[in-house]
Amino acid sequence: MQTGRDEDWVGPLLAMLAVQTAVSFLSRIAPTLAPTLASRIGWPVESVGYLSSMITGGSVVALLLGMPLLRRLGSMRNLQVGLALGVLGALLSAVPESIALVVGSLLIGLSIGPPSSAGMDVLQRFAPLRHRNLLFSVKQAGVPLGGVIAGLLMPWASQTFGIGVAVTIAAALGALTLFAVQPLRARVDAARETTLQLNWRMFLSPNNLRQPIAVLVAMPALRRMGLAGGCLGAGQSVWFAFLVTYLVVELHWTLTAAGALFALMQLVSALGRPLAGFISDRLGDGPRVLRWAVIGSGLTTLALAFCTPAWPTWSVVALAVLAGLTVASWNGVQFAEVARLAPPETLNETMTGATLLLLLAYVVGPAIFSLVVAAGASFGAAFGFTALVTFSALWPLSRVKDDTLTRT
Repeated sequence: MQTGRDEDWVGPLLAMLAVQTAVSFLSRIAPTLAPTLASRIGWPVESVGYLSSMITGGSVVALLLGMPLLRRLGSMRNLQVGLALGVLGALLSAVPESIALVVGSLLIGLSIGPPSSAGMDVLQRFAPLRHRNLLFSVKQAGVPLGGVIAGLLMPWASQTFGIGVAVTIAAALGALTLFAVQPLRARVDAARETTLQLNWRMFLSPNNLRQPIAVLVAMPALRRMGLAGGCLGAGQSVWFAFLVTYLVVELHWTLTAAGALFALMQLVSALGRPLAGFISDRLGDGPRVLRWAVIGSGLTTLALAFCTPAWPTWSVVALAVLAGLTVASWNGVQFAEVARLAPPETLNETMTGATLLLLLAYVVGPAIFSLVVAAGASFGAAFGFTALVTFSALWPLSRVKDDTLTRT
């Protein structure tokens, strides 16, 4: 429900953006340091896909168990608790042991869940209706902003100070963000259910999983929009998890140069997400913008599959820029469309269901990519398969158009 003056949304939006950026930054530790992080504990380079899946798996757990905490603690406190777990996970990742890296990755994943549900709850309550797609996209721009910081900072810090110090710096930045958003807690969490008594049955109830998915699939348009997001998300997760490793192992780039290109792609995405939201608001047709994103994402991924060390540097850089505009810029529009289609009385459950489908795609995408490479296929073949998965999003989006446009 929209309340307060128009300017009331500025503080909550900045807080959501800050937390989204921080948890995204922490989640990019493994992808941006994969070639050295894997060898440090004796794992093959393609294992970064499994680490990325573990991180996302943690976020799924947080999303499933987080609704009671969201109601009791409020959205802002829920974000802070998640960020604290991410900081702890980063510190564990600095320990040169495989079990510490696994547990640390899972804890970092737990920090990703709250921005999806709590962040959407805050924006749905505070964002002006006339700018909702734009502001959802601005909030989602925190994902690539975190990637920019990770791509520029982590490889450089690792090679300059060592992996342990680099990851500790990342944890410190996360902790600073946690304290920076505290002044907004009272206003944002004013409506929390302070009398709610938490117990283990609330967290382990099958309804935590069943209800969000049931609400999402009850409407054909929502079901198709969720499926399209899953196809796009699988492709996006592969780019985020493997770009640095692909550049270092297959194209023979240095880790610092690969991290810089990763950062460039994320920077373009940070600009592209609000741009996609703005265009969607102007056209009044989110599914059309998403179809453009599918075509661009699929073609860009297919081109990446054919890259070789003989390709000039500028061509690989151009692909990364295109990926920032296509592969990595559709999320805010997709979430805003789900929110627009959702019945008001089940908005939170619907957003949770859509996020669950997207996160499951983030788990499956890198894991399958890793399995394909481990089975003997080339990175190029695995990227080609990823492009096909991305293109498949056109089918549900072509059918959701009329359902979407009939809702105002």
